[in-house]
Amino acid sequence: MKTLIISFGLLFMVSTVFAQLVQEEVVEGRFRTFQIDNGDAKYLKYDKKAEIINIYNLDHTVWKTVKLPLPKGHLLDEIKLVSTSTFNKDEAVEILYSCVVYDYSNFNDEDPTINEDEYITFTLNIIDENGNALLKEDHSNDYEIVESNGKKKLLVYKHISKGFSSKSQTVVYSIPQ
Repeated sequence: MKTLIISFGLLFMVSTVFAQLVQEEVVEGRFRTFQIDNGDAKYLKYDKKAEIINIYNLDHTVWKTVKLPLPKGHLLDEIKLVSTSTFNKDEAVEILYSCVVYDYSNFNDEDPTINEDEYITFTLNIIDENGNALLKEDHSNDYEIVESNGKKKLLVYKHISKGFSSKSQTVVYSIPQ
């Protein structure tokens, strides 16, 4: 009897040690996860109809809501970076994102030499949580932040195409410390 009780006790202890995954919530659509400057993990969703970005804590509570009105004819391409101190030192959220606009007015499906760069244009943007524009660069959807000798730089990679001629540029911005 004593062996039976010990066996049941050990079985109970072993079965409670292995935890089960517990579903917390179902989030409609896709969302993007990221870490802000202090290391906290967040996730965001873009509400196209309301033109806002909702930023959530991992416990599913809203941390911030940021208005993101896109210029007429533009579509959101990608949220690239969410930060609280990369581009300025206040605690306001900064969002780096790219937009795309399609112009099919010159599109000719019978011409096999057509280059998609002729009718697709990207814009790289940075705004703060109040909607103030910190940067707008046409012909770009790519960037890099580099640090050297205690100084940070924002590199914006531009690709400008017109017909068969194309030109690449890198625009360098200093980031305030």
